[in-house]
Amino acid sequence: MATRKKSLRAKRSSRTSSGMAKAAKELKQLRASVKSLKTQLMREAKRRQIAAKLTAAAKKARQAINQQVVKLNAEGRRLAGELKAALAKAKQHEGAWRGAQSQVRSLSAELKRKEQELARKNAEIERLSGELAKKASTATEAAAPVASAGPAAEEPTRQNQLFPSETSGWDPSSGGGGTA
Repeated sequence: MATRKKSLRAKRSSRTSSGMAKAAKELKQLRASVKSLKTQLMREAKRRQIAAKLTAAAKKARQAINQQVVKLNAEGRRLAGELKAALAKAKQHEGAWRGAQSQVRSLSAELKRKEQELARKNAEIERLSGELAKKASTATEAAAPVASAGPAAEEPTRQNQLFPSETSGWDPSSGGGGTA
């Protein structure tokens, strides 16, 4: 039996030493696993901190952008009102300009008519003045023999060439003012 006890002890000790080795190995694995989990936990904590910081920064940026949007909307409404007023004023000025252009065209047409009328009257005055000068020269030629015939000869009444309904006592050869 001694051999049997020996073999049992050897078996037990080999079991114990192999069990211890196994336990040590498992402990080592557990420590490595704990270390790995700790590292993962630390990384996750850092990631969450960074995510929280990013979320806070994004929230802050969103608020700042929303404030800017509100300001820009107000500015846009103000500028739109100014633009509408400017367009209304431009339309008013355009209407006034068109009215002035129309008035300028009508005044230009009237000026052209009056210039034509003036040119026609000037031509008629020149024609009548030529006729009057011609008649005056013939009258002086005809009056010269009459004047030599007698100083008491009476001057005939002449008709005014510019205004045929009026008579004129003006003699172009005398050079003085006439009597009506």
